[in-house]
Amino acid sequence: MTSRLQLISLKKKQEFKDIMSANKISTEYFTIYYQKKSSEKKNEILLSCVSAKKLGNAAYRNKLKRKLKNATREAIKDLKIKFKTNYKYAIFAKQKINNTEFKKIVEELKFKLLEI
Repeated sequence: MTSRLQLISLKKKQEFKDIMSANKISTEYFTIYYQKKSSEKKNEILLSCVSAKKLGNAAYRNKLKRKLKNATREAIKDLKIKFKTNYKYAIFAKQKINNTEFKKIVEELKFKLLEI
């Protein structure tokens, strides 16, 4: 029986502050902030995709977040065992992500998530 990974969003302002003061990796499409988790639940991934207000109106920002979250799910599914579930992640979208092919974003995410 295999345990299914569950994506759980970061909710509290303090969680975001803690992660943003930790480590980060940037690309031209997104920035990944990450930090070791305090809990040891292996089947949970604490992950949030964020788009700043300066990127556009609410509909546009939601489109960017959906695209980034779906790309992240795809990258995690492809990485399987190599993905580190003992970290919390906050992924911030950048403007360029909208005009980029989905496959390119997934490949970039896989490459950067393996660096962690």
